[in-house]
Amino acid sequence: MSGAAITAVIKARNEARQIGDCIASLNGFATHILVVDDASTDDTAARAQAAGATVIPAQSQAGRIDELDRLGFTQVDEGWILRLDADERMTPTLAEKLKAIAANDNAHGVWFARMNILFGGWVRHGGWFLPNQLRFFRADAWDKNWDCAPHSHPQVTGAVLTLPAREEYATLHLNYDSIPQFVERTLLRYARLEAETRYAHGERFSAWKLLGRPLRRFCGRYIIRQGFRDGARGLILAGLLAAYDFLIAANLWDLARQEERA
Repeated sequence: MSGAAITAVIKARNEARQIGDCIASLNGFATHILVVDDASTDDTAARAQAAGATVIPAQSQAGRIDELDRLGFTQVDEGWILRLDADERMTPTLAEKLKAIAANDNAHGVWFARMNILFGGWVRHGGWFLPNQLRFFRADAWDKNWDCAPHSHPQVTGAVLTLPAREEYATLHLNYDSIPQFVERTLLRYARLEAETRYAHGERFSAWKLLGRPLRRFCGRYIIRQGFRDGARGLILAGLLAAYDFLIAANLWDLARQEERA
């Protein structure tokens, strides 16, 4: 196996506006680029191919988009895998660092941070800028039984490095641009998927989950992790994440209710 071979796996759905810039940011870094196209109705696939990527047609089931990542990973037999979203950009210093790690071949995975651009600004505090992304790993080291739960990472066997949370060691993540976008995707879609995953693993509704967890999330993000330093943006994000926890609990209650009725 050549430790220096790097395959970027990008999942995308109707990302014609973003996919070209995402692929361009990988020039000089990725040996191969796979775009897992989630039944796009625009010209995402055509633009990805024109930019030099190999396109894998796919269709997510019930919104479980992380399964698209796993599909892409299974196409890579050797070298290293970079997991990227269409709204992310590789940055030059991080690219050089990851290439050096791959060339040395003395690790099996790497944790690093993302610079989240939310509602038009970089969110530096509130737990948004942490080395909590396991998105670079050897093709022979990730767990093929990964359950693809929302916002999860596949387990990696072997030594895993953690890069410091510094701007030069982070990808650029052009995250949510508007409140309606956040509500539609995270509060409506992801909260339901998260609840379904937890329910399937035996978790059930409780008043603590409905009230205590959201309060703890808000205080943790806004006060303990100093989200207040991001001004109104930090306050709004802490509130939205508290609402996310509230809706997960509400959906657990709803799933139990539907099961009893059935």
